[in-house]
Amino acid sequence: MTLQEICTNAIQTGRDIDLAGCDYGPHKRTNQHLGIQPYYYFLAGLVRSLGLRNILEIGTSFGGSILAMSRGCGIETPGVRLVTVDKVDIAGEPLISQKKITRLLGDSLAEATLKQVQKHLSAPIDLLYIDSKHSREHVLGNITNYGKALRPRLIVLDDIHLNEEMEGTWAELKAQYGERAYDVSGLAERACGFGVIGYGI
Repeated sequence: MTLQEICTNAIQTGRDIDLAGCDYGPHKRTNQHLGIQPYYYFLAGLVRSLGLRNILEIGTSFGGSILAMSRGCGIETPGVRLVTVDKVDIAGEPLISQKKITRLLGDSLAEATLKQVQKHLSAPIDLLYIDSKHSREHVLGNITNYGKALRPRLIVLDDIHLNEEMEGTWAELKAQYGERAYDVSGLAERACGFGVIGYGI
């Protein structure tokens, strides 16, 4: 199955997953409360359609994304391990009350944070989802560090078209990974961009 086929199947699968309560939360700039985002269905569908079980998220924020992915894999399913990392703790009540999702506080690029993550996840993992600081240094640093340490099957990047630096970073990754890097922005209904890399497949 090609990466494009995987992504198409993911969005189709995601449409049938109940994501009630998986809210984005207050927007950082406008403070407007945002509900379920269309790309949450893509994430949940990707997890379910491929049977992903071991997932690391960089950039927790309010918790909507990791909650959506937990719905995709079924949080009660044996062997599921979900870890989310952020520098600040602003998670909403739905995530706080979800005891089976491990929340870690720290700079994802710090060695101490990587060691904390490795206490909960062992290589290879299924998915690395990066949605935090939108800069070349941060994105590539996380791919390098966690790619080497945890060898994810897939890497998903949010906001690949958010700014010129992210556009350039995605172009660099596309040149490196070729057909294993797929821009799924349209399918995921994400105007500021969404990219999938078949890192370990």
